[in-house]
Amino acid sequence: MEEKAANPAGGRRWGVPHTKVVPPRLPGNFVHRPGLCEKLAHAVATSPVTLVCAPAGCGKTLLLAEWMSTLAREAVWVSLDHDDDTAQHFLTSLRFAIAEHAPATAEPALRHRSAPPGDAAVTVAELLQAIEALPGRLVVVLDNVQEIPGRDVLRVLAAVIRHQPRNLRLVLAARSDPLLPLAKLRVQGRLTEFRADALRFGPAEARELLDGCGVRLPEDQLLRLVSQTDGWAAGLRLAARSLRTTQDPDRFVPYFAGHDHAMADFLTGEVLAHLPGDAREILAMLSVSDRVTPRLAAALTGRDDVGGLLAGLEREGVLVTAIEGEPPWYQLHPLLRAYLRTELARHQPDLVTMLHQRAARWFAGQDRPREALLHAEQTGDEGAAAELLHAKGMDVLLDGGPGLVLRALDAAGSIVARDARLLLFAALAHLELGELSAAESDIARGCRVWPERPDDRLVAFRRLVVSAHGLACGRAPAPGGAGVCRSAAVEAWARLDHGVALLAAGDHGGAAGELAAADRLSDEQDLHYLEVHTKAAHALLAVAAGDDVAAAEASELALTLAGQGTWKRSPWLAVCRAILGFARLLRTDLRGALDLAAGLDGAEPSALRFAGGVIEGAARFDGGDRTAGLKLLQDSRSALADAPVPRPLAAMAMALEHQCALVLAQAPHARDAAEWGARRLGPAAEVHLTVARARFARGDVDGSVRALRASREPGVPRLAAGTDTELALLDAATALRLGCRTKARGALEEALVSAVPAGIVRPFAYADPDVKVLLLDQMGGFGAAETFAARLRRVLTEDGAATAAVLTNRELVVLTRLTSPQPLDEVASELRVSVNTVRTHVRAIYAKLGVNNRRAAVVAARELGLG
Repeated sequence: MEEKAANPAGGRRWGVPHTKVVPPRLPGNFVHRPGLCEKLAHAVATSPVTLVCAPAGCGKTLLLAEWMSTLAREAVWVSLDHDDDTAQHFLTSLRFAIAEHAPATAEPALRHRSAPPGDAAVTVAELLQAIEALPGRLVVVLDNVQEIPGRDVLRVLAAVIRHQPRNLRLVLAARSDPLLPLAKLRVQGRLTEFRADALRFGPAEARELLDGCGVRLPEDQLLRLVSQTDGWAAGLRLAARSLRTTQDPDRFVPYFAGHDHAMADFLTGEVLAHLPGDAREILAMLSVSDRVTPRLAAALTGRDDVGGLLAGLEREGVLVTAIEGEPPWYQLHPLLRAYLRTELARHQPDLVTMLHQRAARWFAGQDRPREALLHAEQTGDEGAAAELLHAKGMDVLLDGGPGLVLRALDAAGSIVARDARLLLFAALAHLELGELSAAESDIARGCRVWPERPDDRLVAFRRLVVSAHGLACGRAPAPGGAGVCRSAAVEAWARLDHGVALLAAGDHGGAAGELAAADRLSDEQDLHYLEVHTKAAHALLAVAAGDDVAAAEASELALTLAGQGTWKRSPWLAVCRAILGFARLLRTDLRGALDLAAGLDGAEPSALRFAGGVIEGAARFDGGDRTAGLKLLQDSRSALADAPVPRPLAAMAMALEHQCALVLAQAPHARDAAEWGARRLGPAAEVHLTVARARFARGDVDGSVRALRASREPGVPRLAAGTDTELALLDAATALRLGCRTKARGALEEALVSAVPAGIVRPFAYADPDVKVLLLDQMGGFGAAETFAARLRRVLTEDGAATAAVLTNRELVVLTRLTSPQPLDEVASELRVSVNTVRTHVRAIYAKLGVNNRRAAVVAARELGLG
């Protein structure tokens, strides 16, 4: 912006301080916001009126000053204050600002101060006529519009807007909505608005602000500070000022909002001092809750009119935000809430306790048990906390809130040790957190205080907890009925438990029925925690049935759902990590396999730790660290000792270790692994596979053929994922050694067909070199398997970079549906799953492809050759 001629003398002649018509200088550590300035410029270019409305300290004035610095002489600035108390004073300030801008040839209505007008309407008409005669566009920025004290001035400003010339643009900055016809302007499409959410600082801008103040914070502390301040510019600047002098940022950041003197002074002077009546006291009472509805606010304060107060404060931008919903929910700005809550606790602790009691009762009555327990734990009333746990604890546990229940149990104090039901709650909470020893101790303590005549519901509950604990420790639950079910949540859990027991007993059909019922109940009741567990049980059922594709899909879905909740440590999820870890390994997604293996570190029972070691060892081997990888496979087997493992896991472990040992020409090691597997498995295709591999490696092709033939004898089970592919590839290799190229090609096509459903890639990477050459030679002739063969060619020719092996098969199916305009409920109907399940798949697809909408997902998938 060209420097306007400083004309103090002219200002004195008009009676207007020159500082009123000059935008403030940008501070030295100012954070430039070019993107926001560009949006503001577009708004001004397309809308006659632009409103920048946000609470104090959000950076409205500095944003406008920065934007004006990019303009030439087409913009003028007027800072309004209480001196603009009459229409005459306001018009004088406005005319003086425009006169500073207007060329010498401008009409007298702009260039010279006239006598005090007797009729404001006439003066406005003359002023607008003079503006319309200007040769170009004129932008008038009015800052601090909320300072306009009189209705006469607002009527004048409304008249300017009503009769606004086409070359005039008005930009209004205010802390709250001015009493102007904003609704009419919105309907007419003449208004663009920038609210507090548009002005919030993101992490990058906050980092720049703090750097400019000489403050460096680690990423986690920076994100916490941004969250705590909600990106409020004033809050970040005050925090930076205090952080420059603190010796302990780790301690300062969590306590900044409630204990920083500079923040307290700002909130008191700039926000709370301007609140009407007893609004400050009301907001302090509401600060005990994260968010409130008008009814909750009335229950807390005892005032029926508090909803209107909240709505008014939200409209005025006093750090109160309305959240979508009916009825609306309101929340205070995090800094304001923290300050008010700290002050209330300091001066009226008894009132704080009473408010939490009221909130707990209200949330319990609204069937919102999580919020009820959160407030109950703050009351210090052991009896109230215990009573609420009896009523709502089960629902919270089965919806994945173990930490919250444990805190509420702490609040119930000494009552817990005498109450068998509460001790079972504690056991289940510890179980969900993977703390098996603590859960076992809680169960034992519950037995010691078991009532002489327990009711049927308590007996059924204990059976479920004991069964869940046994399953987490690797013991199969005993088949039994669902017992007495008090709610749909408990019935879903009982069905799940019974289904797993039937699965352990070998009744796959019965298990499928019970798990389907548990799945339906969990979905209907939005019990996401139980839904995670039913998906995990489905994965186990699929493994038992030899359906590797379904096992991986169910495991992926369970882990995706768990990632959206607070129960990532549940022992059930370790099973899913193991299943999915092997699936990722077979698809040559080594990073994914290693991440899943890390999640099995310390898992119970020992079979799961063994699975983690096998996955990590094979992934390291495949990644090039072959010696260390093979040693880890051997060490994992040694650490397992005689502990039991499921046969599919033993088969996979044996096959992987045997193959890695053969690759390194360590025949004794390979033989040791094969003998270990044979002792655990008995007759199994994987045992014959190790024999066939070893003989082929020694050049005994005929012996390899006999072993392969034995693997296909009736009654010989295939236990591990990828075994069919391995056998077919070895068939192709022996056929090529025997000169039977046609037979080899058929076996190779069989390997491709068997690999397609689960996207199995790894066996091809370790196939005999002649088989790899045959694959490349025969490209274009594999029919339905041709697309997968093309993916394999990229893997084999790009050193194993399987960039396309990202999505699960179910996700690929969903992605295919996304290419059509079908709504998700229709997709769910076609796939015979719930719409929530489809949404979960869609979220996983977006995350894996690094996109955030449907169209981008389809484009990204096509670029990877997945669409």
